[in-house]
Amino acid sequence: MNLDVRSLRTFSRLAHSGAEKAAGSLTTLAGIDTYVNVTKVELGTKTDVEQEFAERDLVSVHIGFSGGLDGRTVLAFSPESAERLVDALMPGMDGAETGSELATSSLKEVANIMLGGFIDGWADYLDTTVDITTPTYVDDDSNSPLENLESDGFEHESDNEHILVFRNQLEAADDAIEFDLYMVPSPDSIKTITDASGQHGALPVQSFAAFSDMIADGADQASADITAMTGIDTTVEVSRMSFVPIEGVPMSLTDSVRRGVVLEFFGTPSGYIAILFDEPSADNIASSLLPGMEGDEAMRQSAIQEIGNIVTSGFLDGWANTLGTTIDISPPKHVHDIGSAIVDPLATELAQSQEYAFLIDSTIRTDDDEFTCDIYALPNEEELRKALEQLSPAV
Repeated sequence: MNLDVRSLRTFSRLAHSGAEKAAGSLTTLAGIDTYVNVTKVELGTKTDVEQEFAERDLVSVHIGFSGGLDGRTVLAFSPESAERLVDALMPGMDGAETGSELATSSLKEVANIMLGGFIDGWADYLDTTVDITTPTYVDDDSNSPLENLESDGFEHESDNEHILVFRNQLEAADDAIEFDLYMVPSPDSIKTITDASGQHGALPVQSFAAFSDMIADGADQASADITAMTGIDTTVEVSRMSFVPIEGVPMSLTDSVRRGVVLEFFGTPSGYIAILFDEPSADNIASSLLPGMEGDEAMRQSAIQEIGNIVTSGFLDGWANTLGTTIDISPPKHVHDIGSAIVDPLATELAQSQEYAFLIDSTIRTDDDEFTCDIYALPNEEELRKALEQLSPAV
């Protein structure tokens, strides 16, 4: 199976259009103004997706689909959002608490309509017929969104085999309800959609997978560098690459206040990178590097710039070694703002030459949440393609 930017754009547009239909269905059913916050095409593994569901407290409704396309869709809510949705669907009804038979039936029905409309958009594009299964309600971790995928057309060699996941974040206009809409097509279905979009200079999906592995290795090195510098044991919680409309990049971050650094990197690939800590994490970093002096703001900024520089070098050096190239970085610029505002200028700069971005997202944290470090990299699309082409002969 091969992929190119053209087919990824098609995937993104179809996923966004389908999500808008789903949002419109919810608006009609419950009278809740709903919109699509951001659409991502993520390259990950079955293990990655299952881990995300296991770590988040979610209730979800699963629907399989087959025919012209095979796979599974999932509508996932926090319990609070699910409860608010049930209240909107059945105002004043007794016994409608989340998990009750009445509430479960209501959520399954709304998911059936929303996910059915989502899949219909893909079927229309391919001029084919797609059948959907009866909705399944899940309120615990015992049944992951990807369990028994073989029944939905998957044939995986291992849980670490790379798959494409289409993820849409939707929310109500009043922020009372937030939820994610996932679609996981089978590998054969990905090929069907790719062929329909028309390929031009497509690369084997293994090239993208090799780059994804390279990202994970870079995050591991950055984690090791943080541990060596601070003496605090860290682990990589997540490391993934997603394809997202350029205007959706800032929306991929929360609006919580972050402190960190931004840098530009040059070579193959080139682009921008942000190393961001939440404020308690930044305080802990300053304390570990400058015991007794962390109250000095200038010294605090210097400490954060230094660790940002070290983390960036560790993250990108592995890329350079794998690609046999040189990647230089600019001096780190200290930033202190909400996350979306920090990343917005980087996305704006890339928007001058591209409509979509490959967003690389890695999170490093300690077991006791002493600090969390988020790494966001935005490579230039043309330079990233060169890097992927270099990886192609090796797979």
